[in-house]
Amino acid sequence: MTATTSLTATRAIRAGRRVFPYRAQAGPDVAIAHHPAELATVVGSAIGWREPTLSEVPAGEFPPPCHPRPRTETPMRKHLILTLAAGVALALAACSNDGDAGSGDSGDASAGAGSAATVRTEPDANATVVVGLGADPGGLNPVTNATTDGRALALLAYESLLTLPAGMDAQGMLASDWEVTPTSVEFTLAAGATCSNGRALKASDVQASFEYAANPETGSPYLGVYLPAAGLTIEANDAARTVTFTFEEPFSFSAETLGQMLVVCPEGLADPTALDSATFGTGPYQLTTANAGSDYTYTLREDYGTTTTGILPATVVAKVVPDAATTVSLLASGGLDIARVAGAARDQVDTASLFAIDISAGQSRLFFNLSKNAETADLVVRQAIAQAIDRDAVVAAATDGHALPLTSMASSTTSVCVGYDNSASLPSYGTAAAKETLAGDSWEFGDDGLATKWGDPLTVKLLYQEDAGAAVTAAVTTIQQELAAAGITVELTPAPSYSEVILDGGDWDLVWAPITAELPSVWAGILTAKAPAGGGDWIYNANEAYQTAVTDAQGLTGEEACQAWSSAEQALFDDVDVVPLWEDTATWYSRGVTLAVDSNGQIITVSMQVG
Repeated sequence: MTATTSLTATRAIRAGRRVFPYRAQAGPDVAIAHHPAELATVVGSAIGWREPTLSEVPAGEFPPPCHPRPRTETPMRKHLILTLAAGVALALAACSNDGDAGSGDSGDASAGAGSAATVRTEPDANATVVVGLGADPGGLNPVTNATTDGRALALLAYESLLTLPAGMDAQGMLASDWEVTPTSVEFTLAAGATCSNGRALKASDVQASFEYAANPETGSPYLGVYLPAAGLTIEANDAARTVTFTFEEPFSFSAETLGQMLVVCPEGLADPTALDSATFGTGPYQLTTANAGSDYTYTLREDYGTTTTGILPATVVAKVVPDAATTVSLLASGGLDIARVAGAARDQVDTASLFAIDISAGQSRLFFNLSKNAETADLVVRQAIAQAIDRDAVVAAATDGHALPLTSMASSTTSVCVGYDNSASLPSYGTAAAKETLAGDSWEFGDDGLATKWGDPLTVKLLYQEDAGAAVTAAVTTIQQELAAAGITVELTPAPSYSEVILDGGDWDLVWAPITAELPSVWAGILTAKAPAGGGDWIYNANEAYQTAVTDAQGLTGEEACQAWSSAEQALFDDVDVVPLWEDTATWYSRGVTLAVDSNGQIITVSMQVG
C-alpha cells in the first residue's frame, strides 16, 4: 500500500501499567485526525474526529486500537466501546472557562511567553515542555473545578479508573478490569498505582474519593454527570482490589461515566481546602509551583514508572495565554511547545514542523418546539422546514473551513457506539419537496410565494443566543433565506439567554443550541423531561417511539444497548424533533512533542512524548 500523507502509525506507548495509542508524526504534510473536545449542557458546547482511512496509512504501520491487558470475557462484561465524557458534556461547558486561542485578537507576542525554547530534535530526559492555557483555571481541586483548563491541569497529577481515547475503546487506567450489569459496575484496580507520597492506592481510597465527590456539600459539578446524584451505593474490597458501584435504577454506560471521575488520594481528602493549591493524585506529575494568572509548574514523579517508547518530559509548565495572536506567535518562536488554537487563527499557524490533532470545539443543532401552541407542533411543518434547509450550505456559511458535518446526536469522536450515523432518517434537502410537503397538508402558495393556510401565513420564530458570534448569525440568516424560498417566513429572535426564553415558556418555534452530550443516555435526560402544565420545559418532547426506545436501551449493555440507542435516535430524526447541523473543531499543535487526545479533547498525559 502506498502512503499518501506523512501520517505514521507507531507502536503503542506503554506508561508503567497503561497503554495508549500514539498518533501522527510532525511533517510538512502532517495528517490531522479529527478528535473530540468539550461537552456542554442545555447551555453548553463540544467536538470532531475521523479515523484515518487505510489509503492514508503506510502498509503495516497502523496498529489496531490498544486495549487494556487481556482479560477473560463474560456475557455481561463490556470490552467497552467507550465514550467520552459520559456527560461531562452536560455540566462542563456551562461552567467552562475555555479560552481557546481562536478569536484572532491582537496582543503582545511576548505576553505570558517566557524565553523562546530550543526546538528539540532528539529525546531529552530533562526536557521542559511549555503548554498554553486559554485562561487561568482558578482553584485546582479536580473534584470541584470542571473548567477546560482546570481539567487539563488536573490530568497531569490525577488519574481516573478508565481513560477514553478519542474514537477508540475505553482503556484501563487505575482499573485493569471492569464488569458491568444494567444496575452495577465493578472495577478491579491495577497493581502498582501509588499516590504522590509513595503510598499504594487501595480500593477503599477510591471509594472515599467518590464519596467525597458524591457529597452535595462538596459542590462538585460532576455530581449528576460522572456519578448519579442519588441512588448510588459504593463498596470497596481492599483484599480483592475491587470497587463496586450499585444503582437503584438501570444506568447505561456506567463504566464509561464513573470511569472518568478523577481519584483523589486520602491525603487530599484529609484537608480538601489544600486541593486548590496542591496535588494529591496518582498521576505522573506533581505540582511544584503555582503563580495564579501566569504559570503552573509540574514535575515528573521519579517513582511513577517509565515508558517503553518515547520519553515523558521531566517538567511541564502551563502558561496562561488567553490571546489567539500571542499563542500563534509563541508557537512560531518556541515560547510554547503545545497549544490549542481554534477558529481562523489556525490559518496563521505555520504547520511545517508541528504535530497537530483536531478536536471538537462545539456542536450546533436546531431543536423544534413541540408544544401544542407552537407552529412546529405540526409534523408536516417540521418536515418541510427540514427539507428546505441545505445543511451543507449552512455549514459553509457559518464556519471558516474547520467544521465537520454533524450526522448524529453524538460527536464524531465518541468512543461509545462508534460509527452510528442516522442522518438518513432526516428528510432529504429540496426546496420543491418542501413545498410539496406543505401543499399536501392544505398549505397554499400565493403570487408572493408565501405559504398560507386559511389565510394565515406560515411564520416561525428562530431563537438563538445573541452573543453567539458571527458564525451563528451567518447560519441563522442562511436558514432564514432557505426557508423563505420554500414560502416559510422566519423571524430571527436573538436573546441574551435562549435557555431562559425556553424554560420561562417564551415564544419560539426553532432554537439554535450548542448543547453537547456525548452519551445517548444523557440526551435521554434532556429530551424526555415532562412539560409542566402552563410552564416551559425544553422542547416539550412527547415522542412516544423515542421514549419507548430509551426505556428499552436503559436496561441493556454493550452492543445491544448501542443498537437500542441508535433506534431511539432514529425515532428523534423520523419525528424531526431535532436537526443536526455542524461540529466546530479546534486544533492542538505541538513542536518536539507528540501526543494523543481523549474523547473530551484533552491530552492524555502519558502519551506526551519528547522527541
